[in-house]
Amino acid sequence: MGKACSIFAVCLLLSAAPALADGIVKGRVALDQPRPPEVKPGYKPETKKPVQGEDAPRALVWLERADGAHPKTRAGEVLRIRQNGYQFRPALAAVQTGSSAEFPNEDDEFHNVFSYSRARRFDLGRFRKDEPSPRITFDKPGLVKIYCEIHQHMRCRLLVLDTPWFTTTAADGSFTLPKLPAGDYTLKALLPSEKTRETKLTLREGQTLTVDLAR
Repeated sequence: MGKACSIFAVCLLLSAAPALADGIVKGRVALDQPRPPEVKPGYKPETKKPVQGEDAPRALVWLERADGAHPKTRAGEVLRIRQNGYQFRPALAAVQTGSSAEFPNEDDEFHNVFSYSRARRFDLGRFRKDEPSPRITFDKPGLVKIYCEIHQHMRCRLLVLDTPWFTTTAADGSFTLPKLPAGDYTLKALLPSEKTRETKLTLREGQTLTVDLAR
């Protein structure tokens, strides 16, 4: 009886303990200009419809814990990277290792998505708008540079990360990373030019920390 009461008392104490408050890191990244597309001299896209403009330049922002404790809370997600207006949308994105991406074709002609990057090499072959979207799983961290074999100007940068704490900035460079456990981190950003910036920070329980990644 005494042992049962002791266990019951411990359970009550645990249930009454306050939950740890999540922290927030927010701020702004000074955006630069993206590199021009890597095309052959004299290249002109041959398309049935006009080529639409790229989306506004943005940056990717992520946090890495100093102790390397990165939960796999986003592994298994499926990211949709659309081919629309003869552009990849989004042209800059991130996934956690173990996640997948699919590349639906929304244009009225063939596309052929491929990458020769070390982090993930693949070639999806040619497929049309009315065909199923191929899916690729990314199980190794690193930057994957994605292109279309038919339309040289099309490009996408997909960053595969071990951490689940990442986001894309708004067009003005602002970002918010919510629901963060306390700890020591490195905040990193991948810019439109593919340059990177980083800074170290310590986040306390329930703290909202504002960080600007300047030039």
